Amino acid sequence: MQKTVTDMLTNKDNWKRPPGWLLGLLLMLCVQTAAAVPFGMFDARTMAMGGVGVASGPQFATFNNPALLATADEVHEWFLLAPTLSQQLGDPNNVEDNLAAFQQAADTLDGNNNAANRAAVQQQLDALDGSLYSTSRNSAFVLAIPSRILSGAAFFNVYEASTAQPMIGGDNLTTPSYASTLAQRGLRIVENGVSAAKALNGGGWMQNLTVGFSAKFLLVSGYGYADPLRSADVDISRTGNKSGGQFMFDVGVLKEFGVWKAGLVAKNIVPGNYKYGDSGDTFKIDPQLRAGFAYQSRYSVLELDIDLLENDPVGFGSPSQIAALGWEWQIWQWLAIRAGYNQNLTGNEAAYGSAGIGLLINSLQIDVAAYSGDESEGISAQLGLQF
Repeated sequence: MQKTVTDMLTNKDNWKRPPGWLLGLLLMLCVQTAAAVPFGMFDARTMAMGGVGVASGPQFATFNNPALLATADEVHEWFLLAPTLSQQLGDPNNVEDNLAAFQQAADTLDGNNNAANRAAVQQQLDALDGSLYSTSRNSAFVLAIPSRILSGAAFFNVYEASTAQPMIGGDNLTTPSYASTLAQRGLRIVENGVSAAKALNGGGWMQNLTVGFSAKFLLVSGYGYADPLRSADVDISRTGNKSGGQFMFDVGVLKEFGVWKAGLVAKNIVPGNYKYGDSGDTFKIDPQLRAGFAYQSRYSVLELDIDLLENDPVGFGSPSQIAALGWEWQIWQWLAIRAGYNQNLTGNEAAYGSAGIGLLINSLQIDVAAYSGDESEGISAQLGLQF
């Protein structure tokens, strides 16, 4: 007879064998479906290190892998992150500038309808055709107790992302009249919840193994509409949204082999379907699966993270399946420098590089980060307290 998950968890013989069933359980939770929200960078350390964080960084475990909460050797047991802020912008085709240039050229054409002015408007329409504008931001608060004895966290995070795409066609410049539009798709996710982790500290494969769990409630709003290109703006409007809510869960594991660490996290393991406003388009929040491998010495960390599933984009963006490499060096007790590299394995986006620093002044921690590439750029800053 086929064994159930309950049988596997309660049968003591199973705990004597390597945890293949545990990996299988995570894989079952994360079937091969796409996620509407890419694996985000919600703290400055993660952004500075190219997006890694599944196998290191216990203070930021709620964002990357809850199992990390039980791996810290911290002098201070409590950590308050209040707040972390980030902003990301992707405008490789200069949509914002070209849109303003088109509207200015159209104003000129309204005042003087001649061949030269019509050509100038058409030039701007051609520049907008096939282009894409995207932006995202988040703000979060976290109270964490990362410890090998008792570990837990409470968190609140607001994530917003949107894309704008010009839809060019049907314009009559002789009149002139315009049928082109700027289509907008965006979402806003407010999540609040708690995380907990436990070091198993058993024999065999259970030695230096930690497991973590996050339970959270999501409020999700979707936006979708099209504005006349003649008066459109790249900033998305929140009117006409479709909203919903659901409970969501994350599960993570981490195994330490001396200075080596291997982590696996399954995020958003309860699927949800939502609408981009009244546009007729829909998006999903489906499971995400990411693995991380890190070398951590006394003063440095080198980590590689890989998405094991391809994620659908927000709106009109490109799919993503990220491989990220990050490095951190603790130069002095009060100063850490970080760098990273991030590559989309689907081939639809260019790679980018990142860098940042972390300062610890008594109990005050300040982290800043930035990244830049051909497709997008972003910044992040956060203020933390250890006590």
